[in-house]
Amino acid sequence: MISRSVRNPLIAAAAVLGAVALAGQASAQAKCDLTLDPGADQWIIRYNPLEDDAAVRDFDLALINAGKTPCNGRFNVSLRGEPFGLGAPGTSVRVPYAMQDQQSGADITPRSGTSGIVTGAQIHVPKEGRELARIRVAVRPPANLGYGRYTQIAYIALQAANGEVHAERPVTLVLETAPATIIGLKGEFTRQNGIPTISLGDLSQGTRALNTSVYVHSTAGYRVSVTSQNLGKLRQAGTNWSIDYGLQMGARQVNLTAPYSFDVVSARARNDDYPLTVQIGDTSGKRAGDYSDILTFTVAAI
Repeated sequence: MISRSVRNPLIAAAAVLGAVALAGQASAQAKCDLTLDPGADQWIIRYNPLEDDAAVRDFDLALINAGKTPCNGRFNVSLRGEPFGLGAPGTSVRVPYAMQDQQSGADITPRSGTSGIVTGAQIHVPKEGRELARIRVAVRPPANLGYGRYTQIAYIALQAANGEVHAERPVTLVLETAPATIIGLKGEFTRQNGIPTISLGDLSQGTRALNTSVYVHSTAGYRVSVTSQNLGKLRQAGTNWSIDYGLQMGARQVNLTAPYSFDVVSARARNDDYPLTVQIGDTSGKRAGDYSDILTFTVAAI
């Protein structure tokens, strides 16, 4: 039989243990409980190197605190051992970029694999509240960057001053370079009513290299098409008089008697020049005057 004097201390001890357990549960609920919501798993920047001056975009990142105490910290970005720079399968190219917390102005670019020690004002997320951060990603594409997707997974974290990570979220940074191409004329030519015009001077039979080139700038492969309004003839306006002629673009002989095209297959960006050469046919017995033709050059990415 247990006496009253023994039972009472046991009951008291049980009550104390219960109080300790409740205190521990309350302490856990009082901690910062943060999640990061980037809005999307991929932060995509679309870039046309032939039209856009820069590849920059701002992204919103929601910080949501479900805890009973505020969350304070600064952003830190890690690459988990991957080399810095946006990459693409099958290429060794690494495209550099910069990341900046727009609220504090802090540079959080993980150039050495992590953004390291970040200074500036801390981000304050109130208890059971939320805060919206804005992060700017500025990509610095190198010249002649080919089209495609260049990516890198960045692990964005809010880190307390003591090094504790409140929350972390991976986001895939993406640069989408559009397939794009342009064509133009450079060298000796004038413009008449906005149309580039090449003077052939006095016509005489034979081959003549012009001081004019067609150029093509493209983010990858392309197709050039050439059409002759007169199907390979220089005609005198208002008459039936004509002179046959041919055209060469670089080393390519162009067939002007029908629509002509050629492809340049490439996975890399291209900057190509095609010097123009004409072959004038027989001019003997032809009526004096001006002879002309209109050539149309077009280009399309492939």
